[in-house]
Amino acid sequence: MKKTILFGLILISANSFAQTTKSIKLSKGQKIAAKTTMSMDMDLGMGTMKTDNNTDFNIQVIDENAKTYTITYTPVKMKMSVDGMGQNMTYDSDKPEDQNTEIGQTAGARLKVTDTLLLDKLTGEVKPLTEKSSGEKPGGGMFAMSSNQNQGVMDAFLIIPANTKIGDSWSDSTVAKGLTTKRTFKWISTDKDIANIKVTGSMFGSTDQEMQGMNVTMGMDLSFSETRTVNTKTGQVIKVTNDGDMKMTMESMGMTMNSKIITTTEYSN
Repeated sequence: MKKTILFGLILISANSFAQTTKSIKLSKGQKIAAKTTMSMDMDLGMGTMKTDNNTDFNIQVIDENAKTYTITYTPVKMKMSVDGMGQNMTYDSDKPEDQNTEIGQTAGARLKVTDTLLLDKLTGEVKPLTEKSSGEKPGGGMFAMSSNQNQGVMDAFLIIPANTKIGDSWSDSTVAKGLTTKRTFKWISTDKDIANIKVTGSMFGSTDQEMQGMNVTMGMDLSFSETRTVNTKTGQVIKVTNDGDMKMTMESMGMTMNSKIITTTEYSN
């Protein structure tokens, strides 16, 4: 009887500490296709604006060394609509007639433009290869906020810390370009090799953006909650859904905006 109970306890312990990879597992030449959908409702103080954006992009592994993978990120297709302040604008990258519109000229400057980034094998963190990659791109400012820019590739990988079991939580914090991001992760469940992770976090601080030829200082206060499904053997994220509330102050223009942002990104090999 005692042996049976002991064996049962060993099985419970083994199941609660599921097997997870210690590093991101990719192969040179591997391609990952992704689709992001985003909806943003903004209260501008003098009216509201709603933006919907669907972007398809590709990630490809082009090189690796002992510590990092070199990957590329290329947005390849986009549909976008902006409705508010008495205007309604749409853009579809598949429609030739949309290329010379106001949104089309801005969005077109981002499409098919490849960024090269470094992916840390041990942490899953993605960073620009050079400072130029992280700088202002064509179509910055308000468009950058509504088009999600490179966020899809930043969320594409996740390492569950060693000795972490289902039900455990862990946290991280980063500072970049005047913005501090804090996140808390909780391992909710696992089905075979697919883990369900709950993430809550915040981003706050201030950053400078170029908008219509002006340098604008933006103060940001963002809180968010998201769910991620991740392959525990490779560290590749399969799906991430983010629900955020953002308050942004344009100090140079005396404006404060409150926004509700919902994004979903799905990845496939």
